Amino acid sequence: MYIKTSELRDLDVINIEDGRILGNVCDVDLDPESGQLRALILESPRTGFFRFFRQEDYELPWDEVELVGVDVVLVMTRTKQPSKHHTWQR
Repeated sequence: MYIKTSELRDLDVINIEDGRILGNVCDVDLDPESGQLRALILESPRTGFFRFFRQEDYELPWDEVELVGVDVVLVMTRTKQPSKHHTWQR
């Protein structure tokens, strides 16, 4: 199945390692010679007063993407960002 890069825009990206939303897809990184997708560029979710300020984008390598769905992209990654909330560990 094929998907357009424009269809990836604004999809939520969820880490299946801990269930956190990493952000929304705002851009993609393509290899100009082969045309292959190298990474997804994510903008972090904005909440509260901070949604008016620009934050740094996060580059997620394409090999960490597990599934691209209709409304969400599932990834398996260990992010360097500490979680603001406690997560349940088994």
